Amino acid sequence: MSNSKMQIGQLLVQRGLISEDQLVQAIGEQKRTGIHLSKILVRLGLITEDQMTFALSDQLQSRERKRIGELLVDKNYITAEQRDRALEEQKKTGLKLGRTLMQLGFMTEERLVEILSAQLEIPTVNLSDKMILPEVLQLLPEDFCRSYKVVPLAIDGKVLTLAMHDPSNQRTLDHIRFKVQMEIEPVMANEKEITETINRVYIGSASGDAMRELARLSEEDELQTVNKEESAQDEQLSDEEGRQVVKLVSSIIQDAIARKASDIHLEPQETFLKLRIRIDGDLMVLPPIPGRLMPQVLSRTKLLARMDIAEKRRPLDGRFTVRARGKEVDLRVSSFPVSLRKRGVVEKIVMRILDPTSGQIDLDSMGLRPAVFKEIDYTINLPNGILLVTGPTGSGKSTTLYASIRRILDNTINITTMEDPVEMNIEGVNQGQINNAAGFTFANGIRAILRQDPDVIMIGEMRDKETAGMAIESALTGHLVFSTLHTNDAAGAFPRLLEMGLEPFLVATAIKGVLAQRLVRKICQECKEEDKTIDSLLRKELGIPDDVKFFRGRGCNKCDTTGYKGRIGIFEFLVPSEEVRNLILKRASGDEIKRVCLAQGMSTLRMDGMDKARAGIITLEQVLQASERDEDKKTMG
Repeated sequence: MSNSKMQIGQLLVQRGLISEDQLVQAIGEQKRTGIHLSKILVRLGLITEDQMTFALSDQLQSRERKRIGELLVDKNYITAEQRDRALEEQKKTGLKLGRTLMQLGFMTEERLVEILSAQLEIPTVNLSDKMILPEVLQLLPEDFCRSYKVVPLAIDGKVLTLAMHDPSNQRTLDHIRFKVQMEIEPVMANEKEITETINRVYIGSASGDAMRELARLSEEDELQTVNKEESAQDEQLSDEEGRQVVKLVSSIIQDAIARKASDIHLEPQETFLKLRIRIDGDLMVLPPIPGRLMPQVLSRTKLLARMDIAEKRRPLDGRFTVRARGKEVDLRVSSFPVSLRKRGVVEKIVMRILDPTSGQIDLDSMGLRPAVFKEIDYTINLPNGILLVTGPTGSGKSTTLYASIRRILDNTINITTMEDPVEMNIEGVNQGQINNAAGFTFANGIRAILRQDPDVIMIGEMRDKETAGMAIESALTGHLVFSTLHTNDAAGAFPRLLEMGLEPFLVATAIKGVLAQRLVRKICQECKEEDKTIDSLLRKELGIPDDVKFFRGRGCNKCDTTGYKGRIGIFEFLVPSEEVRNLILKRASGDEIKRVCLAQGMSTLRMDGMDKARAGIITLEQVLQASERDEDKKTMG
């Protein structure tokens, strides 16, 4: 009887789940059939699958933490000193011991896979020459396999053989088992082989995937361009492949709109055209397009956007409107020349989807705390001053400004904007499109706007001293100004403006409020469950009590097995007090200003995120990724 069989068997006996006699019976059956002991116990009805899953998970975690280091030393793969150094490094990084040993250069991945395979009784597999049937590949999409470092290999009845980089990860196994509704038989492979196999087998099935995507469209569902001139061009594409390309591009756009994507990426590779869409801020890989269709797909996209098809050496911009599912959607198209070793210079194309209905979120439904919403509502109704919204690209700044404008919009005030570009048209607002080539810059636009008798001015971004200076001047002469700035937090807006060369007394007087924000993914409410994987050391480090619960999405059909559905903002709103204005006059740093604001009770990005995490709206992981730790004040305060 092997030591590992004895361990799992004795563990079950010690827990009172099976008797000694039942264990002997199962081991005898295991010797006769060669099937894993865990499966024998389940098949004999001696233990339920859930009980075995929990027992195996405990066993694997215990082995990795307590025995891998000792096993490697016993086998003379590493020295005791190397093991001790790796354990110390593991405490700092939180990585698994095997990964830490590899990063320190003490062990190769191949040797580690070999040892773990023997320890866990899971066979290794050579993936270099594996042929995988298309029906097997269809079980798990390419982006899923890349994320989890797995490859589906074969189906035997209701059992899926799965190559994994880390077969001890029970959470991944449970996720995949739920997704495919089959039993999982794991085998081990190193990470490099898994990545190379994904590249090989999913590209190999690209042609079939692309053709299936074409067949999915019916005539009545087919996307139509609003520009009527395009129909004549379509008729010239008489060959079958040309018609396929037209339908394929339409299908890509229509599918992205239906899935509420914000961007479509067409990225040329040597042998295929990589296709990705951005949903809720994250890029998702879709089945690639065969290389033979790449030139036609790129040309068709440029044709729709009225871009010069012959010009491939410099970046181009274009725009077009389509009618999909009964509504008109604008697409802003950008091309960028990239160089490939065999193909030479080709164009990467990104289409930004500007759905007029998708960004129409009211200010009171954006996830603002009641107290913060009240302060912002007061600020946007002031007769003059500047409201700044800060954050990185893609953090929803424009959406917040549009929501603010819609909230105060009525026939008694004149609202004029300068944007680059105009992302959403609002009826009743005079929206100006910046055109630097024609001389319509932000600075020149402000001068013109001031002669238009405005009450409220929105400036897309404060990019330079001249624009920011004129915005402040406008605010001090009786206008309410909305604008954006790229800073990490609200307090950082003041040093940033001073760095542009503005006078501190003007900044201190004009700025009425600074809203910093980030967009984070919401937990899918259909598959939300308590997250019991949060480490106690992390809780201690963040000052989170053990009884505070957090949640995650298990993954279901409603959220494409991601566990997330939609996005929400986390915010911090800084209203300059007298003390803060004095610090601005002294050219204090952002950290000094933030410390004072914390003492005065300001809720930071991290605090707002933690509140939403405790409420089960977002995960703790999303909070930690989107916000920085607050100094001088406990996060859970």
